[in-house]
Amino acid sequence: MRICDLFDKYRDNELGAAQRREFELHLTACEDCRARKSLLDSVVYLIRSEELRPLDMADRIARQAFQRSNSWASAVISWLHPVPALAALALAFLLFSSLWMISGNGKVNAYSEYETLMEEADSGDLNAFVSKVHSDSELVLWLEQGGNSQ
Repeated sequence: MRICDLFDKYRDNELGAAQRREFELHLTACEDCRARKSLLDSVVYLIRSEELRPLDMADRIARQAFQRSNSWASAVISWLHPVPALAALALAFLLFSSLWMISGNGKVNAYSEYETLMEEADSGDLNAFVSKVHSDSELVLWLEQGGNSQ
């Protein structure tokens, strides 16, 4: 065992008298152990000379926990909670779907044109229906053009 390894036992007064004298002789020759001892002596001095006041940790923790933060980061994080996030998502979905329905998505309503064509066919005026559409592909074209082509 190296003599430097006995430093902690020396500081804790766990060495016998002979080992203690041997380590003290080592301190005169070893600069690392002297620096380590000096540092620890300074720390012990500061701790002993410092006035210790008991801290009420529970009160301190409670104040920090309930302290209201008005930063931008706290506002963003508050929106990440499930309820506001789901509400914002539902609102965005409703807004998008209502705008999509109102705009008609830029297409002619083929279903209503189909209904008009079927009503004409059901009304008994089959000649008008046959004159407009001769095949399935013509029906599709007629519906795409809004029922305006021959």
